[in-house]
This record gives sequence, C-alpha cells and structure tokens, in this order.
Amino acid sequence: MRCMGTSHTTFTPGESHDVSAIKTTEEKSDHRYRVLIIEDHPYYASGLKWDLEANGPYDVIGVAGSWPAALALARTAEPHLIILDVELPGGSGFDLISPLSRICPDAKIAILTGHSEDQYALTAVRLGANGFFQKDMEPELLRKSLEQVIKGERVIGKPRTLTAVLVEASQLMRNRDREKLGVSEQEISILRLAASGLNNKSIGAHQFWSEITVKRKMQDIYRKLSVKTRAQAVAEAMRLGYL
Repeated sequence: MRCMGTSHTTFTPGESHDVSAIKTTEEKSDHRYRVLIIEDHPYYASGLKWDLEANGPYDVIGVAGSWPAALALARTAEPHLIILDVELPGGSGFDLISPLSRICPDAKIAILTGHSEDQYALTAVRLGANGFFQKDMEPELLRKSLEQVIKGERVIGKPRTLTAVLVEASQLMRNRDREKLGVSEQEISILRLAASGLNNKSIGAHQFWSEITVKRKMQDIYRKLSVKTRAQAVAEAMRLGYL
C-alpha cells in the first residue's frame, strides 16, 4: 500500500469534523481493510463509520469533510478504500478522484452519493472510480459491495444504473474499434442511407454529392471493412454495432 506522504501516523481528533482519524496502521490485521471516508455530513459519516466497523472487516482510519481535509488526510493515511461523496464544500467530489488517485495510487475509490441519476454513475466511471453507490442502499449489500471494490472489481450499485454504464461502455468500445478501422462518422452516415435501401444516386442527392463521389466513398468503406459488396458492408457494419 503506497500513499504519497508519511505513513503509520497517529491522528489526533480535533473539534472540527473536517479531519478525524481513528487508529494507527500498526493496529490493523491483514484481514481487515483500512477505509478513509470523505463526507461532509457528520451524522451520516459517523453512522457509516459505526456500521462498517461494527458489521464488516473495516477499520475507518479517518473522516474528512472538505477538500483540504481530504487531501491532507490522504497524504498521511494508507487506505485500502476511499469512500467519496459527490457534494463537498469547495467543489465536487468527482474532481477529487484524480488527485486522490495520485496521492494513494493503490487505494480503490468508491463514490457514495444521494444522487441517483445515471449521468453521475457514468461520470464516476469515466473518471476512474471503482464503485458507485447510492446512500439509500441496504447497509449489508453496501458492505459486501465495498469489499468487492477493494478486491479489484468495478461495482455499480443499482441494476438500472449498471445497464446505462454498460451501454455507454459498449458504445465507447465500438467507437474505438471503428476508429481503429478508420471508418469515419461520415462513412457511417453513408452506410445508414445504404441500409435504408438508397442507391448511390439517391445517396448522392441526399448528401449533395455526385454519384461518382458516392461510388468512391463506398469503395473506401468496402476496403476498410474487408468486404466486396454493399450488402456485405451493411451486414458487417451491423455486426460491429455501427448501425
């Protein structure tokens, strides 16, 4: 476990909720997981801390309620897991994912938020979070899911949200594959028109091109998709998920 800073430090609780640390790393056994909670609501943070430690293999080594406190504590802690809220004083928790990953490259990061919109989960995944969960999740399920995250799995809390993430991930993979083949968005548009039954002349009229231009572009598409006919090009594009 590597964090950029001094390790094995005993933290002194202060009057502020911003930084409070609980135990030294020397006190942890191998089968328990060190957790850093970044959450600005003291009541929720203390409840989460109690539940994790009372019912799971977790030791909460610190709680931070703001950006500066989170970064300061991350530099001295050695967490296996960072639980991160989205709404924090001074900025979004999403913007903390990158600096936290640099400070503690071995730690897994799980977003825990009251937001249920799919877009939040998609943003978390894009930025490199290892888990995304809503605060209304059943405590037992949350504890088990967090352990999965620590063990290296990427976990999304709600099935509907997971579906949205998988759809976007699939689309991104198709786009990367398409880019590797060199098939442009314009060529995809041509294939869509071809799939609708339009011939070269009709496609040209639709795109304000000459028939010769369309024929040349279709030949380029055949070459990139390794096919010989219009029907094969459309079929291959569908197989690859482009249409």
